[in-house]
Amino acid sequence: MLRNAAKYTDENTPVDISLQPDQEHTGWLLIQVRDHGPGVPEEMLTKLFEPFVRVGDARDRKSGGYGLGLAIAERAIRLHGGEISASNEPGGELTVRIRLPVDQTE
Repeated sequence: MLRNAAKYTDENTPVDISLQPDQEHTGWLLIQVRDHGPGVPEEMLTKLFEPFVRVGDARDRKSGGYGLGLAIAERAIRLHGGEISASNEPGGELTVRIRLPVDQTE
């Protein structure tokens, strides 16, 4: 996710990363990664985490990657009991949200 965000954020803009308790789910952490790029077509948001899915000019093999990174991330997060989602912001930026349960066993 970080590599994608760094790759697609506009030149000379940051990638915003935050980690905080999830206000909607007690006992969960919320990680957000936001780029300042063009966002993703709305119809692709639900497909981003499927294997071999590439968006726009990322479909060109010369750009690197095979469309597996987000699928691997989704699987790892799900195996840890978490959730991942993506949404476009009003300015066109993309935000990826990861919710993970906090292990409260000792």
